[in-house]
Amino acid sequence: MGKENDRIKPFSGPPEETLDYSKVEPFIGKSSPYHDPHDIVTQSDIRHWCEVMQDPNPLYRDEEFAGKSKYGGIIAPPAMVQTWSLDDMHDALQRFVYANQPFKEDPHNQLFDLLDSEGYNGVVATAQEQTYLKPIRPGDVIRSRITVAKVSKYDHFTRQGIGRYVDILYTFINQNDEEVCVESFRVLKYKPPMDTRRLYEG
Repeated sequence: MGKENDRIKPFSGPPEETLDYSKVEPFIGKSSPYHDPHDIVTQSDIRHWCEVMQDPNPLYRDEEFAGKSKYGGIIAPPAMVQTWSLDDMHDALQRFVYANQPFKEDPHNQLFDLLDSEGYNGVVATAQEQTYLKPIRPGDVIRSRITVAKVSKYDHFTRQGIGRYVDILYTFINQNDEEVCVESFRVLKYKPPMDTRRLYEG
């Protein structure tokens, strides 16, 4: 009996209205300006990251070792690249607690606002890939921009709800306008069901 009740049964919710793709199409390929970081790269940031991640690589901590390497000095772990462009605590609270979005004029934020207004107000990250192009060093100023790369042209039926995949591209540059990393990031913007019965019987 338990197995029967646990079985996923056919979709039983009412038909969902399909998003008019022409509403999102103008955002495809559009980029934000480069935004300044909240902090410059520092050795203390690197040390704190390595302590939390338990990363013992001497390139990130040992001046003498790093100085003899091909880098000629301490570098930051490449995966830290987004650290300096993420919201500080104040802006994060404004964004997530008070729904006060910084940089509302940026294309990706306008796109997300549109999707929210169309009922796709749930979000979950589904994929991320970074390509590292140049080492990041203490003293660097890492600026970033976001480009809307792709939006699904049709609805996807997922366990989260009816949704659209949105691909965005981050570009990170240093104070010399040199690209240090590009990152692709995919999220699912979905319509949260009112309850589980909205999606599945049983």
